[in-house]
Amino acid sequence: MPFAMKRAALSFLFLLLLSLLSCNPLFTPPAGSTSSPLPSLPASPTAPLPTSGQAATPSLTVGSPQSEPGLAPPEPPSPYQNRFYRQGQTYVFEFQDAHSTLRYLYTPESGSLHDLQVQVNDEAPFYPSNYGGPRFLVAGKDVPIWDIEPEQFTYTVEQSQDDALRVTWRVNLGQQVFSYTYRFSLQGKTLRLEVRSPAAGLTAFTLDRSEATPQAKIVSIPYLPAFNVLLHGRQFVSAYFDWQHSEASRLERMNEVISEQSFAFSQTAYYQPNTAGELQPLNEVLYLTVSDSLDQVLPGLTAPASPHLAELAGKVVLDLWAERPFAEDARLLEELARKNIQDLIVIRHNWQNCGYDDCYPSVLPANPRWGGDAELLDLSRAARQANYLFALHENYVDFYPNAADYSPELVALDSNGNLIPAWFNQTTGIQSFLLSPYHSAGVARRFAPEIHRRYETTATFLDVTTAVNPGEKVDFNAAVPGNRRWKTTLQAYRQLLATQRQAHQGPLIGEGGYHFLYAGWADAVIAEDEGREQAGVLIPPLVHFDLARLHPKMVRFGMGFYPWYFATAGQPKWSGYTAEEHYRYMANEIAYCHGGYVPTPDSLGKIEQVVEFIQREVTLVAPIHRQCALARPERILYQVEGAMVSVEEALFAENLWQIFIEYDNGLQVWVNLHPTQTWMVSLPWSPRWVAYSALLDGKRQDGQGAESRRDYLLPPAGWVAAKP
Repeated sequence: MPFAMKRAALSFLFLLLLSLLSCNPLFTPPAGSTSSPLPSLPASPTAPLPTSGQAATPSLTVGSPQSEPGLAPPEPPSPYQNRFYRQGQTYVFEFQDAHSTLRYLYTPESGSLHDLQVQVNDEAPFYPSNYGGPRFLVAGKDVPIWDIEPEQFTYTVEQSQDDALRVTWRVNLGQQVFSYTYRFSLQGKTLRLEVRSPAAGLTAFTLDRSEATPQAKIVSIPYLPAFNVLLHGRQFVSAYFDWQHSEASRLERMNEVISEQSFAFSQTAYYQPNTAGELQPLNEVLYLTVSDSLDQVLPGLTAPASPHLAELAGKVVLDLWAERPFAEDARLLEELARKNIQDLIVIRHNWQNCGYDDCYPSVLPANPRWGGDAELLDLSRAARQANYLFALHENYVDFYPNAADYSPELVALDSNGNLIPAWFNQTTGIQSFLLSPYHSAGVARRFAPEIHRRYETTATFLDVTTAVNPGEKVDFNAAVPGNRRWKTTLQAYRQLLATQRQAHQGPLIGEGGYHFLYAGWADAVIAEDEGREQAGVLIPPLVHFDLARLHPKMVRFGMGFYPWYFATAGQPKWSGYTAEEHYRYMANEIAYCHGGYVPTPDSLGKIEQVVEFIQREVTLVAPIHRQCALARPERILYQVEGAMVSVEEALFAENLWQIFIEYDNGLQVWVNLHPTQTWMVSLPWSPRWVAYSALLDGKRQDGQGAESRRDYLLPPAGWVAAKP
């Protein structure tokens, strides 16, 4: 179940549950449908698999941006030079362009990353990873590198022909000797560090914390929950592991102010043993980047774009969570169609045979309490009649022991051989377990095609998979290929997404959270922000990662689940959303170029209020999304004290509330998200098309189409979007 909506469902939706349902075996589909046998669940393997110099003169590389994308941040767009040379006992990796000089200074002494400093121009050097390095398993105890005396280390140095520095360290710890190798290389402003060890006795590699970074600030990047960025002076610093290369079990974000000089902002890679007690040898690639440009420290993404981007442009998700008969939702869709409300994606979450979050994956046939297969098919056909996409909620993560198809052999194990718990259904008191990600696509292939056949789905909603840190869903069973590795889960869930998309022959919509890992593999998500540490409504629109990296590859709907977006003092707001709150939510959708999103209608009031809410979303958000969904942002600026400035200047000023985005198709968008101030916007030309929510004659008025007006006074949560 969705991380966010699970909590909501427990406290709000499931209060409506009057009685528990018993699980029924598969039965004959309704008239007009023929039964087809379901394939057997996949078998689980039973036998464990084998565990698997010095530069006297500078070397010069003239750089230009590479055409092949990767997970490293992008290279600077302007010409630059990279040099590598030795200066005394220090090895220098240097970036230089017409405006600045950046040096990574490595002086091997301690075996940790305390040996690495960064200097920008003539400023004082700082430590990006103060005592970063490996942790060692010694006589059953975890020993961090900072607890080891320098004299216990020895090293050798070698320079390769491609201007890389290879440093091999050996450390004596009691009766054990560990060795590991650093390989440094520079591309643009990014120092690439490869870390490897042949020994299976290293339990983690931490990037620790910065040091000598006075009055720095940790910047949380919306929709990038894996790590933070450090703002030190006028430089941005990022440090993260290559998640597609990592052999770790978990990659965990750090976010802690240690002192006025020291900040834990990046990541730690943890290695945990499988059920046979085997640790995977350390093998990591990490990227350290320092730049005065925010974009140049954010990771690249490698996936191709979703093939459904054009189909999803201008669509609005209608999220049906209520426990009520399918026929009621069918009547709602018929009413919306009569009012000429178009371009919806209808997702029915609560439909499964045993009820919501129960008996997974044995969800067939549809819940008889809500009308069974026949009425669910009628709901699907009502959506098709209205030309809406129709999706059902599926979950191939939570595996329930009361499911007819439950098999303990398919459950993931922890290092001690225990079943890994997943979601606990507080309503039924049943604890689910983690379906091994290795088996998730196989189980989906058994159920998803039949769900599509019975209910004529035209899209699919996949729960949990794209919402969670893969490190939380790792199988340590030594009998499973790829056990104890983060990337096995990542690859398995990407395969699951492909399986679902194929089964339903339409776009796949996931639960948001860690969806940056699946951009392009998933076609869209309901855009929950897993890294958010306060209510979404309180966060200014730092749109850059979402618009620059995610936007070209997938559609994001909404800004996350309403109860958390409008939470107060940590308490979710379940219902009673005001029109002003709706405008604020829509204004954020427009700032991020997210598709429209309508929360479960039973949280919106009476049918008249529901229809009005949906009409606003479809009328105001969808037309702008239709214009920006397939375009690329070319300029992003912020209004600060009357001037339009870059995101970097806005971050220095701590003022990101009034934003301007220009797209490559000519679309220009101004959004005022300041909680109290208005913003007068004057278009630079007479618009051919305009959409707005602005103050006219002292009152908020909404409109779109061809208008000659060029001046718009934007209230809080107001906007204007226009094309010349």
